Amino acid sequence: MTEKYRVGIIGAGRIGSSFDAPDSEHVLTHAHAFSRNPKCELAGIMDVDSEQGKKEAKKWETEFFPDIESLFSSTKPDIVVIATPDDTHAELLLTVADKGARLIICEKPVSASRDQSEQLRGFHGVPVIVNFRRRFDDDVQSLAEDIKSGTYGAVISATAIYSKGTLHNGSHIIDLARFLFGELKTGVPLSRIQDWDGEPTVSAFISFERCPRFYLTTGDERAYSVFELDILTEKKRFHFSDEGMTLSTQEVIDDPLYKGFRILGESTVQKTNLIHAMENIAEHAVRVLDGSEESRATLENALKTQDACFRLLE
Repeated sequence: MTEKYRVGIIGAGRIGSSFDAPDSEHVLTHAHAFSRNPKCELAGIMDVDSEQGKKEAKKWETEFFPDIESLFSSTKPDIVVIATPDDTHAELLLTVADKGARLIICEKPVSASRDQSEQLRGFHGVPVIVNFRRRFDDDVQSLAEDIKSGTYGAVISATAIYSKGTLHNGSHIIDLARFLFGELKTGVPLSRIQDWDGEPTVSAFISFERCPRFYLTTGDERAYSVFELDILTEKKRFHFSDEGMTLSTQEVIDDPLYKGFRILGESTVQKTNLIHAMENIAEHAVRVLDGSEESRATLENALKTQDACFRLLE
């Protein structure tokens, strides 16, 4: 067997390692995804919180490192995962690239300010995969291709509901909309709430290249988390709920009761492949390093999503 890619995770928090465990049914963390990948070896977890870092390293049967210097000097990782607080991502991207990582996986958002985004504009040389995980769901990829090709006719409108910050969670919504509908054309902020400790959560009216009316609405993280997207096309309706884990579709049919009208038929409900996104990202990272694929969620793309979010926050 060829040599395995060595993986180092910076950040022993929820998405890095603590959401699940080695015997969990579902793969919810980077630690679990890379531990299961036969072409990878989880070489270490680094965290500034030694107690948390040691606990997670023990759980995943790997080494703990208190700082980046010791992580790189001891493990020389090929793949580095950045799973730290939002405002640290930009600096760590630049630092990790200089240390010799061959590929970086970074949690969103890649920056917390326009200044940080500008520092990343010239970043090059090391492939980056940003964890906009819906780009790694086969159902979303198929829908994006069908919308672009006009399989369902034109997009009439779309409505999204989200909570917990326009950059933090809203960037998932905006990136998904860009993936499905093309680039943002106009964005008019309507209201904002402060439903967590980070940046505001903004509602807005937006237009994209393939979606003339996109209604971005807010939930309230203080009550509960929400992430939904409802898309109306000329021939079909698509509704993503349960954070995108469930997809309901309705075909356009002739109204059986009122002659001459067309309505939406009964819903067909299915589970999406989003639950497998973390495993898919790990597999994709291997293929990027093998040279058989290019990043599906590049830093350049992430910065475009950032710019769109900043427009709504101004």
